[in-house]
Formats: sequence, C-alpha cells, structure tokens
Amino acid sequence: METLFHKLTEVLSKYDNMIVMSHQNPDLDAIGSSMGLCKILTDMGKDCYIFLSNKNWKEYNSSVWQALTRVPEMKYLYPSTYSSVLKENTVLIILDVHQKERVEYPSLVEEAKSVIVLDHHIKDNSYIKETELFYIDSTMSSMVELIGHYAKFYGVNLGVLISTVMLAGMEIDTNGFNLKTTEKTFEMAAYLTSMGADSVLKQTLLKESKDDYLRRADFIKSSFIFHKNIAMCVVPVPNCAKESLAEVAEELLNFEYVEASFAIGELQENLVGISARSMGDFDVCEVMKKLGGGGHATNAACQIPDKTVKEVEKMLKKVLGEML
Repeated sequence: METLFHKLTEVLSKYDNMIVMSHQNPDLDAIGSSMGLCKILTDMGKDCYIFLSNKNWKEYNSSVWQALTRVPEMKYLYPSTYSSVLKENTVLIILDVHQKERVEYPSLVEEAKSVIVLDHHIKDNSYIKETELFYIDSTMSSMVELIGHYAKFYGVNLGVLISTVMLAGMEIDTNGFNLKTTEKTFEMAAYLTSMGADSVLKQTLLKESKDDYLRRADFIKSSFIFHKNIAMCVVPVPNCAKESLAEVAEELLNFEYVEASFAIGELQENLVGISARSMGDFDVCEVMKKLGGGGHATNAACQIPDKTVKEVEKMLKKVLGEML
C-alpha cells in the first residue's frame, strides 16, 4: 500500500487545486472518505473542494445531511459553481466509484483535464479509462479504510468530526463490521477511534427515520426462504433505489439460518436490479455473474434490462436451482 501512497502523493504534487467527487446518492462511506481526503490535501497545502450535485443538503439522506452540517471546515462545489474552480491545473479525484455513469456529476469527468480514480469495488467493464492514476483494491471493506490508511501514512490528524463520519461510513459499508472485514478493517477502526471518533455522535449519524424503517420492514414482511437457507425479497414498488435493495438484502442476513440473501426491485422503467449478500460460505458474486453482474463473494449485484420483476425473480431462482 505504501507504493500506492507514494505514487498518489507524487501525482497530487503536480496540481494546485483538487475537486473530490463520489457516486450518485452518496452514503457515509463516500462522504466520510471525501472529507478525509480533503483534510489530507489541505494539510499538503492544496486547495480542495468536495463536489455535490445538490445544493440543498436535505435532499440527501439524513445521515449524509447531518455529516455535511457537522463538518464546517470543508469547501463545497455544485453544478452552478464548479466552473470557477476547474482550471488547467485542477485534478478531479473520484472516490468509491469507477464508472462514469455512476458518478455524482458525469459532465465533470468530461470537462476535467486530469482524473484520479480510487475505489474498493470489483472492476466493471465500463470503468473510466482516461486517468492519471486508477486504483482499485476490492479487498478493502470501504473507501474510508483506504483513505484512513493514507491519512495514517501521511501523518494527518483527522480530528474528531471527520474521524467520526469516517467510522460511521465503515460501519455502513460493513453492515456493522459483519461483512467484508479483515484485520486491517479493525485496525483502521481503532485508528479512527484514536483520532477521537465519538461513538455517541456516530450512533446519531447512523440513525434513520421511522418512516424509512417501517417501509423496509413492510418489504421484509413479504420475503421468503428459498432452498432452506437463502432469503429472497421482491420489493413491490417502482423506481426503487439501489441503496434500498442493498439495505433489504443486508437486513435479511440477520435472520436465523439465512446464509445468503437477494433483494429484487425495479430501479426504473425497463430496468430491474438485484442486490445480493452472503455470510461468506455462499458466493453471491458467482450468482450475479450468471445474470450479467458482479461484485464480491459476500456483496454483489446486477441490473437486468427489458425484464419485469417477476421475470427476473424466475431467472434468479433458475440460476440458484442449477447451482445448489
């Protein structure tokens, strides 16, 4: 990892100012890692901004909105303001995503002269190709884990608020440190705690609204067990967010005897998504690959166009039946 950090520092040294951007509908991992990286870059003497597509922070989920309001020292850019900062000697740093169509604002990728991509997801065929530096480490639990190690390498004190947001981001991406965790994951959690991460504030950031909780509970009520230890849920609403499917799939893993889970829902007209999770013994990535997707053994997904939710449910059951 030190080789990466030396290379990253070398590339960053060529630029005067930086814009950090993550994926659409950013979560606490995306926001926490963006804040952490901006803190490192500021300590390097760089001018750093976080790009957000929505100036009304309340349009983001409550956790992200709270994080944004609690860390006052960050500087933000929006679609109406970034052109004043984006110059020849500006580098765009993309975190927690590597597909152009999934970034917060795809037009910014086209306009930026220099791009760096750092991610922890399995590499997709539609990755951003024209970059100064492209790095993916799918063994990392979260983007926060990678940026946290960079902060430690560079000797940056992240402070209480940023460390807390980052720790909350790790908890979100690991489903409470139950998935995708290694020794390094817990080392980074301990490091963020040593930086002053506040457990009470972290729990406040992780709280959700009663309406969101009850909505997910209604979905889970309709879930069922397929082949003894696989939980499946068909989310019966249109325009379901990918994040909602992921939350349902993760919730299903908490049930007794469940080793793997799948949540199916219509993402938009003529596009159905599946979010898959596993405790580790069942490789959900192999299932998703057979349906055109991918991911990790314990965390995977796919998107299937021109099929109904019922048709995708049948396709998933057929694949599972052939594998079991």
